Amino acid sequence: MSASSCLSSLPSALGASVWRADELAGAAVGTVASGHAALDAELPGGGWPLGALIELLQPARDAPVWSLLLPAVVARQQASGGAVVLVNPPHEPFLPAFAAAGLPASSVLWVRGETPVAPLWASEQALRCADVAAVLAWLPRARAGDLRRLHAAAALRADSLLFVLRPQAAGAAGSCARLRLRVGVPAAAPVHGAGHPDAARQALAPALCVDILKRRGPPLDAPLQLPAQAPRLRALLAASAPAGAAGPGGGKVRSLDTKKEESHALDRLAVAA
Repeated sequence: MSASSCLSSLPSALGASVWRADELAGAAVGTVASGHAALDAELPGGGWPLGALIELLQPARDAPVWSLLLPAVVARQQASGGAVVLVNPPHEPFLPAFAAAGLPASSVLWVRGETPVAPLWASEQALRCADVAAVLAWLPRARAGDLRRLHAAAALRADSLLFVLRPQAAGAAGSCARLRLRVGVPAAAPVHGAGHPDAARQALAPALCVDILKRRGPPLDAPLQLPAQAPRLRALLAASAPAGAAGPGGGKVRSLDTKKEESHALDRLAVAA
């Protein structure tokens, strides 16, 4: 008897609870939209899972991920009014950019661990606090047992949003995360010179390459290419492109110099106002 025949013979109440590995699972837990329609279409339940560990693997500890994570973090904070806890981020958070994205500076808690175990302890305590809306933890040294503890702590609250960011090398080992992604930049494309008609378009459309390594569903056919900048920032940069360059809409734009700022976890050019 085929698998389809077996499933069709089950009582309707039981058959609805059976998940086929070649199908994207439904929402076993609550979710929050990622802010990226293409990504939501590939996530079980249509968004980031709540009450579970979400693991992101990065090529470098300070790789830009805020455009990927911030929309959901803002949504959770606005829905609950709780705090957003950043544990051991690579740089000091740039609060004006958070505020411009809709996240009040007063809601952000920055935690730095002085010992290797301190970030893990702080993350677990934050997850147990009912006044915390989201936890983002940079834990490059976390072990499998550490991740299981965080996953269990997140599961105690159905509305908790937990992101754990780790190096790509950690992908060689298994993970208890409900959702595991690899985030990077696309493979190098041909770089056009300043006079090429596609040069401005290429400069104004940086992307994040997101590959879903673990989900309740079939393997992803190909990594997703998501914008590395929010819409309002892309519009601002389009207006700041070199004079005479053709933007995405084909119009002419004029030059506007920008000043370099000190590196932050979230700088002025990483998030839209």
